[in-house]
This record gives sequence, structure tokens and C-alpha cells, in this order.
Amino acid sequence: MSAVADRTAAAPASDRTARRRVASAFLLAAGSWVGYIVSIATLTADYEQALVDASEATDTAVNRLPAETMAQIANDHPANYVTGLFLLLVPALLVLATRRASAVSGDRWGVRLAWVAAVELWFYMALNFGFLLDPLPPLTRDLDVLTVPLVTIGSFLAVAAFAVSALGLRRAGWRPVASAVAVGIAVLLTALMVPTLVTSGFDEPVPPIALFPAELVLGIALLVGRRR
Repeated sequence: MSAVADRTAAAPASDRTARRRVASAFLLAAGSWVGYIVSIATLTADYEQALVDASEATDTAVNRLPAETMAQIANDHPANYVTGLFLLLVPALLVLATRRASAVSGDRWGVRLAWVAAVELWFYMALNFGFLLDPLPPLTRDLDVLTVPLVTIGSFLAVAAFAVSALGLRRAGWRPVASAVAVGIAVLLTALMVPTLVTSGFDEPVPPIALFPAELVLGIALLVGRRR
């Protein structure tokens, strides 16, 4: 009888520990966005303004500026590479979160999609770090063409990875309402950015920023919720 009681008491404790592990991973993923936003506001404001000035001076969308112009601006404002490091963390921490979620739900597609999104976004960032090289690598020279499709596709994959993982937690009975709400936030905010992609003439990508509030909502719900 005592052995059965011990196992019964251990089960809720184990469940809480697992839930906290998943919650902490999603909160870390959300935290990477905080770091990115803060770095833009504090470290790279001059860089962002220089891009806008170059865009207005040439009557060219920021994402369509020639690679040589982008490289000159980037290297005149080296702090922008710090922002790039935060962007490397965003997909990495999404992979971590989906892996921990899959350990609970048994779902594997969330992790797979997260890895595909990560590789795609890391590839894009690697092309941006090519601005440090002279001469510029071939694909870096084509960023005026590649930026919008690479960022947009990576965003869709990342949001899909989050949605699949969150719905897996919902099916497992882990905070089903909060999981559904988080998915709704990610999908709705991403969908709201699609018209900008179209009306800009595909000069503005769909960024994966919708992950930030969605990861935050799910992480907090898993951390503080008393019920599964």
C-alpha cells in the first residue's frame, strides 16, 4: 500500500516538473524576442535609420537595396551584428521548446518543422553575415532578391512548428484553452501581416514576430496554471 501511495504522490510532482520544463523553454524562446527588440531600440537605431535614409535617397525598398549598399551600412554600424545573434537564438530556442513539448505529446512534426525553419532562417542570417567579407559571397550579393522569400517562408514554417506543438500539448490535456489561444494568436497575427506582403509588391516580408506573444502566453499558462 505504501509503495502505491508513493507512486501516486510522485506522479503529480513529476507532471509539474515536466510542465515547468516545457514552460521554461517557451518562455526562453519568448525572451529571445525581448533581447532582439531591446537590441534594435538601443544598439541599432542608427543602423535602421541609415537603411531608411538609403531607401528614401534611392527610392528603393529597404529589402531591395543593393547588397553593396547594405554591406557598407552594416559595416558602418557593426552593432547590428549583435541583433543578428539574437535572431540566431530565436529558431534555436523554438527547436528546444518543440522538443520538450514533443516529449509530452508524442508529436514529432512540431520538432521537424522547427528544425526546417531554423535551418532556413540560419541560412538567411549566414548570408547577412557575409557582409563582413570582401568580396561579398555570391548569394549575399543576391539578398535584395532572397530576403523577402527566405524570411517569409521561415516565418510560416516557424509558426506552423509552434502551432503543431501547442496543439499536441492541447491533445495531451496540457492547458488546452491556453494552447488553443496561443495558436490562434500566432496564426492570426501572421495572417494579418500577409496583406502587407502583397500590397508592398512583395518588398516587405512576413516576419516571425507573431511567435513572441504566442510563446509568452503558452509559457506563462504552463508555468502558473494549476490544472493541466
